[in-house]
Order: sequence, then C-alpha cells, then structure tokens
Amino acid sequence: MSGATENHAMRLLVEQAAALPAWRQREAFYAREEAARRPEVAEHAYTVAVLAWKLAEALKVHPVVASEIYDAARMHDIGKLAVDDAILYKPGRLDPAEAEEMRLHAAYGAELLSVEGAPRLYAEIARYHHERYDGHGYHALKGEDIPLAARIVQISDVYEALTARRAYKAPMPSEDALLAMAADVASPGFGRRSFDPGYLRVFVRLRLESDPSLSLEALAGPGSAARREKVRTLREFAGSDPMLDFAPGALPEGLVLKASGARLLYELDGGGAKVRMLALVQPNGAVVGGMAAEDLRAALSSPPPEADPAPSYRAA
Repeated sequence: MSGATENHAMRLLVEQAAALPAWRQREAFYAREEAARRPEVAEHAYTVAVLAWKLAEALKVHPVVASEIYDAARMHDIGKLAVDDAILYKPGRLDPAEAEEMRLHAAYGAELLSVEGAPRLYAEIARYHHERYDGHGYHALKGEDIPLAARIVQISDVYEALTARRAYKAPMPSEDALLAMAADVASPGFGRRSFDPGYLRVFVRLRLESDPSLSLEALAGPGSAARREKVRTLREFAGSDPMLDFAPGALPEGLVLKASGARLLYELDGGGAKVRMLALVQPNGAVVGGMAAEDLRAALSSPPPEADPAPSYRAA
C-alpha cells in the first residue's frame, strides 16, 4: 500500500474502485462521487477542462489528444475526494500541516488514476497540474520537464481559480486575473514565470479574443479607460518575446522560446552564438528535426531550484 492509501478516505476509494473491473466504470464512479460529495470541485474541473481543451486546440494539438486532455482535466482534482472537509472548505489560511494535506490531493489523484486501461494523461495531469515553469511547484519539476498536458491544465486551473467565486473570496475580473498571471514578478513569486511562457501568451490571446467585453470596441466609452488600458497591456504581453522573461542562463543552453508556444533548440559555439538549429518543437509538442527524443529531453531538462517548492495560490 502506498503512502497515499494510508489515508482512510483514500483507502476506501481505492477499495471501492477495485471492485469495478473496467477503467470506464471506475471513471464514471469517480465522476459520480465527485459530483455528489464535492460539487464545487466538479464544477471547477469542468470549467478547467473546457479551458484546457480550447487552449490545446489553439496550440494545434491533435484533436484526439485535445479530447483526451479534456477528459483527463475533468479528473484533475479527483484526489480532493480524499482530503478532509475541514481542510478543503476552510475559509482562512491553511496551517503548514493542513497545507501539506491539501498538496497530497495531487498524489491521491494520480494513484486513483494510475490503473490498467486509463490513458497516461489522466494520472500525469493529476500529479503535475501544480507544477510551475520556474520549478517552484509541488514536485519541483521545471520548464520543459513538466509534461505538455500538465502545462496546459495548470494555466487553465489557475485562471479558473482566480476568476471563480469561492466561499473565501469574490471572483476576480478576467482582465485582472490575466494581468496577475502575466505579472513580471521574480521567482518564486507568482506571475508569468510560473507558467509555460509561450502557452501563457497564447492563453491570454485566446481569452481576449473569446470575451466580447474585452474588445477595444466594447471598451471605447469614457468610463472604460482603466479596463481599456488593462486590455492594451495584455495585448502587448501576448505579442511579446518570451525570452525577455528570463535572465541569461535561466534556460537550457540553446533553447529559444516563441510567443506561439514553439521552441527552437540551437547548437551554440564557444561564444554563445548560434551555429545551427538542432530541433524545432511545435506548440503541440511535435518535433521537427532528426534529434533523438531522449537527446532532446536531456537537452531541454533543467535542474530543480535550490529553494523548497511552495504553492503560491489556493486553487479551487
């Protein structure tokens, strides 16, 4: 029995699910349990799934994979079924022990979803949706080491958490949530370095395009000057160069990030000048070039940060 199943509620869930032979039966069981016992978590998960699916589409992820990301995102917080109600619904700040228990929902979810027949993305997203691009997430994965689907869901999860109404907070307007996510704050503070730089820019662009109230035409009136300025700031960010977010040496050598979500890996000479392009990683994760997958992963891998990872926002 793993550490996750030492939790009584978790052990009960595992035992109940084990009685169901097929993965789809277990998936339906988890969905019913979440809707009945954690309806606000189920609602949050649905909204996150829709946002993640739309972002995946914008990144040109294959439709089959985008649909799988949607399905898996519906289950990304299923581990909260094993978190004590007093912790999950506490209106104030969690103490260190409570915060640690809340963090375990990612491990609980990954264990529940790591079963025969379940697509790999389910457990992957559940385990890693609280990672941060700067390495200050739950498991201290950093940059390109974070699975693509988890990066997509993480952005969607944070945005929904900020813009939704909760018992302990009022909803944040969309433009304010996007500005908070795009804030130029040094790590480990919460801001643009928490997210995949290209994917965040695509997400901001997508939200601006899909929300009619954020069009400059809708904000043309004299009473909308403040919101209009916020939208202009967001538009500038969405088109900006992601490389400006990072100090020299903060990214793997030869890696160039694009606002489209694409990545280019170059061979550099001794002076740091580009010699040739080794690989192009398209926004959807497809690799163009002859570089072996394991060599590409090694080249893009980053060491974890020295500081202990710590979540900087309270998700739904």
